[in-house]
Amino acid sequence: MHRQNKLKYLIAFALILGAVAAGPAAAQKLVSSAPALKHAVAIAAPGETIAIAAGRYDLSDLKIPRNVNLTGRGEVIFYSSKPVAKGLLNPLPGASVRIENIKFFGAASPDENGAGIRHDGDNLTIVNCSFEDNENGILATGGNGGRIRIRGSSFLRNGFGDGYSHGVYVVRAAALEVSDSKFAGTKIGHHVKSLAARTRLTNSTFDDADGRTSYAVDASKGGDVWIADNVIIQAADADNSTIINYDLSRGGKAVNLAIINNRITNRHHNGQLLRNATALSPQMSGNEIANEGRGRLAID
Repeated sequence: MHRQNKLKYLIAFALILGAVAAGPAAAQKLVSSAPALKHAVAIAAPGETIAIAAGRYDLSDLKIPRNVNLTGRGEVIFYSSKPVAKGLLNPLPGASVRIENIKFFGAASPDENGAGIRHDGDNLTIVNCSFEDNENGILATGGNGGRIRIRGSSFLRNGFGDGYSHGVYVVRAAALEVSDSKFAGTKIGHHVKSLAARTRLTNSTFDDADGRTSYAVDASKGGDVWIADNVIIQAADADNSTIINYDLSRGGKAVNLAIINNRITNRHHNGQLLRNATALSPQMSGNEIANEGRGRLAID
């Protein structure tokens, strides 16, 4: 091979290697408008990552039909200037979605059940997101085998105020996992209502603030529930005097209930840490309880 041809061959080979190395980054789309985002989601290849530039995006019921990753760059806010039918985002059956660094704000629907995310899909992963002033932060009605993971996120002032909408409401899933997150001021509803087979709530804060929150945690389909290493604050005017509810009013089985190493403050005059309407004996240890209410913090 002549020296000149050899040099051309080496340059071409290096360009090919560079293209291969840059493949995933090059495949990542960057969008900067709501129409562009809708188009990118509609044509996305399975598993594709769509990067979203800082800004405000007016979205209503954006359907996500397949596996995709949405990542905000800077301050990204999703909102809707009109009522939603379900939510700002709506992953569809069969879709597994990962969402990072996005704020979901003000979702409202005619049936008073609008969600920041209405998840009808399979798996849902939420990282470093915020949900503020929605009727539901997240409402998950997807498949029974889905896994919902929420990490490093905040849920502030969600709930319509009628007791039927919540910070996070999981109607169907194999598992709900919440870690390193904050719930505050949920309006009348529960911070977390989980009918998942397994629920893990760890290293998070559940603060009624001025939302007149009902239960901090409602597990009304029993299941395997682990509540550990959290800060829980019940307000004096909480809509329900009970902090944690575990029952079988929505079916299911009583499998396991562990309430461990939490710091719990009760300010309600009739505060009750746990309502357990099953024959299951809960695991309870290491909890620090500050009972600032006038009554005894009873456990029934």
